[in-house]
Amino acid sequence: MSIYYDLYENPDKEGTEEQKLLHARVVPSGTYTIKEFVERVSMMHHIPHAQLVGAVEAITDELQTLLSRGYIVEFGDLGHFSLTLSLEKEITDRKEVRSPSVHLKNIKLKVKQTYKRELNSKMDLERISSPTRSNMNISEEECLKRLQDFLEKHPCINRADYCAITGMNKTQAIRQLNLFIEKGVIQKYGIGKTVVYIRVV
Repeated sequence: MSIYYDLYENPDKEGTEEQKLLHARVVPSGTYTIKEFVERVSMMHHIPHAQLVGAVEAITDELQTLLSRGYIVEFGDLGHFSLTLSLEKEITDRKEVRSPSVHLKNIKLKVKQTYKRELNSKMDLERISSPTRSNMNISEEECLKRLQDFLEKHPCINRADYCAITGMNKTQAIRQLNLFIEKGVIQKYGIGKTVVYIRVV
């Protein structure tokens, strides 16, 4: 089965009118839930379903425990899990830093090169036109409909999600999300990379 992709223009950071470079992006075939994933593994590898469910829960719990103690955790041939941290505000003096001002930023997965090479050898790429792709040809009404449909199924949406459902680049997405804030459709919460948008009730 092919992996479908489409080409998108890179964001214009300089504000110039020059021809933009393109980048390739996967057009997702769908999403596997953990339930569907476990059922597939159980069927394809003949492992008892209940045993797999228990193993996934145990691995998830132990991974969290070890990460919370500062360990880097190797996960088979896939790679290593580790934590990244962030400060509440920009600080230049080390003496100003206190533990309460340091927080978890993200959980990082560093994938092994051997795993990447094996995956790359199995990939069959095929270019298509993404059904959600747009160069601002999509109408504001259609964007609003897609936003509302998304928020019917999810408690919030972030900028990356909005880019995915509309095909917009980062700059276009932020501009339109701000427009919907002004119109009272959504509210913005968080700062930086933690920003999410929720529906106004």
